[in-house]
Amino acid sequence: MTNYIKYTPEVARDWKSVNSAVRGEKYKHCARRIEDASTSSQLTSKLWIIEEVTKLKLDATRVALLAGWYANFIVPLLVDELQTKIIYNFEIDEDVKQLSYKFNKRYKDDKTYKCEIVDVMTAPVWKKMKKHETGFDLVINTACEHMFPMHKFRELNRGFLDNPLYVLQSTDDSSFDDHINCVDSPDALAEQGKLVDVMYSGTKVLANGMNRFMVIGK
Repeated sequence: MTNYIKYTPEVARDWKSVNSAVRGEKYKHCARRIEDASTSSQLTSKLWIIEEVTKLKLDATRVALLAGWYANFIVPLLVDELQTKIIYNFEIDEDVKQLSYKFNKRYKDDKTYKCEIVDVMTAPVWKKMKKHETGFDLVINTACEHMFPMHKFRELNRGFLDNPLYVLQSTDDSSFDDHINCVDSPDALAEQGKLVDVMYSGTKVLANGMNRFMVIGK
């Protein structure tokens, strides 16, 4: 069972560069967001993914993150625990892209991690890929409450993704303005994503009191 992230000297170096960046003028407006992305609840959600994917013995060689935010926790966990070789983070915010590269500089430099700017609900992600690259083994979306139902993403990318497994997380907490698409159960999340083969379905109460739902399937 994976219940911690490996805080290596390389991780410390990269994360320090982010702390330095948000003290400067260019990124100081991101300081609160970095705090929100670095909570125990955020880490718990990402550890949960690693735990269940490991139990299911799923292939995670090539992973797509949809709205992966700064990817500060999920990227090192994927590489260290699941031996992921390629990670694409499809994000909508250029500031997020640049700070995610600071968090994950070691993986950016060795070409394991790449962040592309795209609205995954209105444009196909395959147009951001190199022509010789294939699809993904896992598509991870830990922010389903922030966007349209996931079947819309699949429709936009039909013919490219080659039927990957989806790892989806959402919540029933609608108290935030940007939580535009909450669900009331993992079953509702699976139905919303039109998953037909659900391999895992569960609920976890996070430290912040939020109910978190997760489903894994095709």
